[in-house]
Amino acid sequence: MERDAASAARWGVLANVVAMNVFATGMAWTYVVVIVPPILADLGLGLRDWGTLWSALSMGALLGALPAGGLGDRFGVRRVVALGALVMAASLGLRAVSGSFAAVLAAMLLFGVTLTVVAANLPKALGEWFPLSELGMANGVALGGNGAGQGLAAYAAPLVLASVGGWRGLTLGIALAVGALALVWAAFVRDRGTAAAPAGAFSVRELFAGLAEVLRIRDVWLLAGSYFFFLAGYLGVIAYLPTYLAQARGLAPEQAGGMLSLVLASYVVGSLTLPALSDRLGLRRAVYVPGILVAGAMVFAASLAIGAPLAAVMVIWGVAAGAIALVFAVPLELPAVGPALAGSAVGVTLMAGFLGGFLSPQLGLALAERSPAASFLFFAACYGASALLFFLLPETGRRRAS
Repeated sequence: MERDAASAARWGVLANVVAMNVFATGMAWTYVVVIVPPILADLGLGLRDWGTLWSALSMGALLGALPAGGLGDRFGVRRVVALGALVMAASLGLRAVSGSFAAVLAAMLLFGVTLTVVAANLPKALGEWFPLSELGMANGVALGGNGAGQGLAAYAAPLVLASVGGWRGLTLGIALAVGALALVWAAFVRDRGTAAAPAGAFSVRELFAGLAEVLRIRDVWLLAGSYFFFLAGYLGVIAYLPTYLAQARGLAPEQAGGMLSLVLASYVVGSLTLPALSDRLGLRRAVYVPGILVAGAMVFAASLAIGAPLAAVMVIWGVAAGAIALVFAVPLELPAVGPALAGSAVGVTLMAGFLGGFLSPQLGLALAERSPAASFLFFAACYGASALLFFLLPETGRRRAS
């Protein structure tokens, strides 16, 4: 009877994780990139100012990534995700009412911190409730929610802007949704498998103890490096692709944005199928490595194709990139990490990814000024480097060599 109750409970945990990924780490993160002009017009800012604001989010994510996992390992995912999401909602509310560049900058920085606090602990929650044989599937479904949230934001935000009171009203609405999800999480998600520390037990030394431990593990560095290059390739290319398609390939702006939405929609499909295939095969590298290599090849192909072939490239790219969910399954399967240190390991991985996402657009767009093809080749090479580092990891699937 107890086993049946735990089996049913894990699907409730997954539903909460998916909802967090749709609204908190998906929609709340990316909705602003498609409504930049009205934000800048309202605040009297220029495009360079927007670059600073967007970079502040990544900087906040870098600052939050290191303690994020340690907080989850120390105090449990129930408290940390709920509190992180509540502070995220507050940062969105601050953004919605800010009237100056400095205030919006502070709100973006705080949002970035909370983004990694929440994101680093969602895979840990799944690892506590799902068995090894279902871990890839669970993470795939969870990241499918992230892709769905990003895709929905990219498509719907410009359409509803006028009916919800402009960018401020939209931001406030998302803040309320994230705050409500935080309360639902606190009410229904429970810690399992690792004991959370009492609320009053806290020291910086204890908080970073898990972090210090995982940083001594070679495989965590390989995993973090793999995600560094994946997010470098992904965030780099999406920062340039719509502009390239509009200016160099002659697509209308809405068509260029539609191509990006097609990638994200296909990514949801890939997130639902490739990790599940990995579970079925009992192998991680055999799915991740070819998947990310194909995605990288499609990134470069996107610079060459047009019309129906371009749409096909977008679909293949999105589906193949769904293998990235396995990055968040592997820490839980590494014997030296496991659920007890998974939050710290995922925090290190996220920090590396956001560092790559912070650096890559700057280098890639500098290349684009000289040669668009060179920039796409650079972004594709990042995907290739991600696959190579993952290949160097030991196999962690259930069919791993004994």
